[in-house]
Amino acid sequence: MKAFFLKYVDVSTAWKAALFLGLVVYAINFSHGALTALPAALKQATYTLLVSGLIVRLCENLITTVRPMVIAWPLAILLPSAVAIGLTFAMHSLKGTPEPFYSTLPTLLITPPAFAVWAWRCLKTTEKR
Repeated sequence: MKAFFLKYVDVSTAWKAALFLGLVVYAINFSHGALTALPAALKQATYTLLVSGLIVRLCENLITTVRPMVIAWPLAILLPSAVAIGLTFAMHSLKGTPEPFYSTLPTLLITPPAFAVWAWRCLKTTEKR
């Protein structure tokens, strides 16, 4: 069970991303008071912990297992990006964010280049082994 979980979830990246984004959301909302900022930060951290490790590992698995590389690169960038963008838009739509598209725009702009770099990094790390 543990091996299966670790094959599909990057726990190391997930907890770091959860801590970072939780702190960012806390800082953004702190002007409304600590008791208001804390639940928002905890929700963001929980969501990030559960989702980011899965999406990052998806990118890694696609870039290292799919052949030929001409197919692996677009898949490793576009599929994780689509999942991240789709989940972000869905979360903002479901929780009643007034402008779900604009709230999703940073994810839309950041994820494709971020997953391109992550895939490249994963390939370089794999080649060294």
